[in-house]
Amino acid sequence: MKSSALRSQTSQTSTRVSDMDYSGWLTKAEAATAIGVTTKTVERLAADGKIQQGAMQRQGRGPKISVYHPDDVARMAQERRTGPAPFVLPAGVTSPVTGNGHGSSSALQIAIPSPPPGEDVLRLLFASALRAVSETSQTSVALFLTIPDAAAVSGLSQANLRRRCQSGWPGAIKDGAWKIRRKDLEAL
Repeated sequence: MKSSALRSQTSQTSTRVSDMDYSGWLTKAEAATAIGVTTKTVERLAADGKIQQGAMQRQGRGPKISVYHPDDVARMAQERRTGPAPFVLPAGVTSPVTGNGHGSSSALQIAIPSPPPGEDVLRLLFASALRAVSETSQTSVALFLTIPDAAAVSGLSQANLRRRCQSGWPGAIKDGAWKIRRKDLEAL
């Protein structure tokens, strides 16, 4: 008699759990994006009991997928975003000790420019990196030149450069077409 009552109670519990509406819950990928972690971390958070996890079938068919409670995901995202403010020395302040805990023999000056008020630090950093990349790409110099390019740079005729290449000049290599090393061209 006890086993049938227990089976009845268990089936009622599983029915209630499977009848839950998970339509507003987030998929694993959505939860990972919202929190700012990988899907593996979302699985670990669910295993640790930090976020509620459920399983549902999309449109009542197909394999069950893991879904996560949106309030728990929002709470975890908020916890990850609010951390202690990083410690930064103001510009011009000397550090009393070095990184290994010993006193510094010379005054260590750390100058960290503060961003203008209202400016997004990441946007400024990205813009600075983009400027640096574009400047280096504009100033990059080709190591090898084609015969027409070498003629334009050196002022020698293309025929002269072609004869040098065919005679075994060490500054030239055959890579489909003749290529001339800029360093050797400038030495002429």
